[in-house]
Amino acid sequence: MNDKHPIHTTLSTDAMRILERYEIELGTKNQVLERALLGMDKLRFKDKIDTQSISRIIKRVNTGIPGFDGLIEGGIPEGFVVIVTGPPGTGKTTFSLQFLMDGIRNNERCIFFSFEEMAEQLIKQTIRFGWDIGEYVDKGYLEIFGFSRFSTEEIIEIIDIFKPKRIVFDSLNIFSDISDFRRSPQWRNILKVIKDKKITCLAVTEKSHGGSAMGFDEFDFMGDGVISLDKKQKNDLDTYPTCNIQIQKMRLTKVNEIPHQFVINDNGIEVIGNMGIERKAFNALHANREKIEHIATVDRELRISLNSIIGFSELMMVKAPGDLNEKQERYVKNVHTSGKHLLELIQKRS
Repeated sequence: MNDKHPIHTTLSTDAMRILERYEIELGTKNQVLERALLGMDKLRFKDKIDTQSISRIIKRVNTGIPGFDGLIEGGIPEGFVVIVTGPPGTGKTTFSLQFLMDGIRNNERCIFFSFEEMAEQLIKQTIRFGWDIGEYVDKGYLEIFGFSRFSTEEIIEIIDIFKPKRIVFDSLNIFSDISDFRRSPQWRNILKVIKDKKITCLAVTEKSHGGSAMGFDEFDFMGDGVISLDKKQKNDLDTYPTCNIQIQKMRLTKVNEIPHQFVINDNGIEVIGNMGIERKAFNALHANREKIEHIATVDRELRISLNSIIGFSELMMVKAPGDLNEKQERYVKNVHTSGKHLLELIQKRS
């Protein structure tokens, strides 16, 4: 297909001089005019996308959370901003720190921006899980900014200088008002830098309620993914609350949307999911088996003992060992009656 079109025009003397001057550099008058016309349409070229240069491969970033990456096809797509949300005390900060630790172990530079906790407190939290985070700070793989009060320009400057592969913001509720968050030029400027540099980011947000009452907010709609953490009591009989994690959204990913149980142990967060249910069922079955065996043993021992008591009392009642006085006869009858009554109860239960 011929995409060249002839053009006929009249130029002023000054315009012709300019055309001839650039003709020496670019080759022909037609090429000068074409370059000039295309250069005028700056907006089109600013947003023009080269579809051939887009990679078809989705590179995924591991979270470092045992049992979690399998729920999202192996990890978070590189360059995504993922919302980690839930009520207080559900492990959002621990999840985020563990995500950064995985990057650090792969020699990736990471930044943690905390808007409401001191850096010292965060470091102490990591020591609890045996993570030698101080070593990585000293080596330049990690920067922790506690009680951050940076301007947008300062945050962008830190990102430009440090060149991280992973970033955590904890939490966005402190950084920006939820009502105008998506329209905020401050956050949009930061988001553009994160996207341009293909930095994988976790943004922690807070919810007042968990479970089905949690709902979505402006932060959730902004994110490429939403990971919800919750803690609740299963029923009135089970007084211990269980922690659950659910992927409510993850673009470019086939996700397992079923809530999965997780625990916070000495190594951090671990998603146990169905494996945990099986483990609980096995433990319950094992405990029940031991209980049944114990009851059977007690049942057998009681029968033997009661039969012995009843037999001995019957011998006493027929005066085989010798005569009994009135009081002794009354006692023996009581022992015999009580023994038979207990034995009947055990036999009825069986």
